[in-house]
Amino acid sequence: MDSKVIKKGIVVGFALFSTFFGAGNLIFPPGIGFVSGTAWMSGSFGLFCSGILLPVIAVIAVNNSGGNVKNVLNPVAPWFYNFFYLIMVLMLAMTSTMPKLAATTHEMGIRALTDKVPMPVTIFIFFIIVFFIAKDANSVVDKIGKYLTPALLIALLIIVAAAVIKPIGTPIPTEIKKPFVDALITGYNTGDLTLGLMCAALFFNALRDGEIKKEQINMGIYITALVAIIGLTVIYIGLLYLGATGHEFVTSDMSMATMLIVLVEQLLGKAGSGVLAIIVILACLTTGIGIATIAGEFVEEFTKGKIKYSVWLIVVCIVGGALGILGVNRIVGYASFMFAVIYPICIVITFLGLIKKFLPNDGPFKGGVLMASLFSLMETLVNGGLDIPVFKIILSKMPLSEYGFAWLVPSIVGMIIGLFIVKTKVLDVEE
Repeated sequence: MDSKVIKKGIVVGFALFSTFFGAGNLIFPPGIGFVSGTAWMSGSFGLFCSGILLPVIAVIAVNNSGGNVKNVLNPVAPWFYNFFYLIMVLMLAMTSTMPKLAATTHEMGIRALTDKVPMPVTIFIFFIIVFFIAKDANSVVDKIGKYLTPALLIALLIIVAAAVIKPIGTPIPTEIKKPFVDALITGYNTGDLTLGLMCAALFFNALRDGEIKKEQINMGIYITALVAIIGLTVIYIGLLYLGATGHEFVTSDMSMATMLIVLVEQLLGKAGSGVLAIIVILACLTTGIGIATIAGEFVEEFTKGKIKYSVWLIVVCIVGGALGILGVNRIVGYASFMFAVIYPICIVITFLGLIKKFLPNDGPFKGGVLMASLFSLMETLVNGGLDIPVFKIILSKMPLSEYGFAWLVPSIVGMIIGLFIVKTKVLDVEE
């Protein structure tokens, strides 16, 4: 195998790892480990399936559809690509994920180092860094993969190695009955699958920059995926094990963020606060840079160049900064509704993208996405406290509804019905 392919695949794989690894990915594993106790291996597998495998599969699904996310979204409807990305860019990226990353940088990063820096100052500097690294879209992946990710990985491995070599305790049995399912759902709530679909093109473009031959691109993508999977698996399992061994020091009424801080300080002493702060800052920056880049590129494409990439990048930073001052809890409060609705749709699209070349028509996309949209919206409204009796009755009749997957069987049925009703198949868009 060409050494250039391996080297490039590793660099882009590092970038993919760090784009997926935001602050939420740091917080969730110890919490899952604490709840799982002696069943931490089952919890690890559940988190692996939804928090690692699904997001990386989304990138591979786009690759299998010609390397263009339009080929995965256009079969739903001619307008769906623009609609989907407008929702992702305007609602999820700009008004929830970016502000949350900036706020987390201050609340879990800077504040752990010093209480003398005001939150607005942290957020302003955060977006200045995001802007200057992301302003050249062509070099973003290299900057993340070569410089930011190695620093992030080293800091993470310090914690993981300490947790495994010198554990702070021993896992104990807990009252959890479904460790795999509970961890699966928690990983499902990280939102990384949406990032996999949104950011796939960013990593494909980095592999097509001329350093490796066209016929070697696929091998580069699989190396990229493997690097991301290995990195995420090692870090997630290490952090989850840390949570499983920490019952002596943390309690169930603590937030996951507080739990993580206490565990790391117990593991590494006062130095642990500094290491954790560095991890949080780097994790938020790498994810934020990737999202800002994709948002700018889409808006320039959507407006046919009327709004330039750099102009929208500034808009993303200004809006993200203004909302970031609200703080993590308030941002998560209004963002969770949007993620709950769109995530099942992303799962359906990812699955169908993997098998797209074998489908005779676009019916499964149309039927599957329609049913996933309807049932995820109903489920989200009911879980949000809206008292609509007919929705509750319908959802109660659905298999897996008690696990939060009432949308799954209707989506499969929609795919099958669509397969027999629809006769057309749209042509793939050339890269």
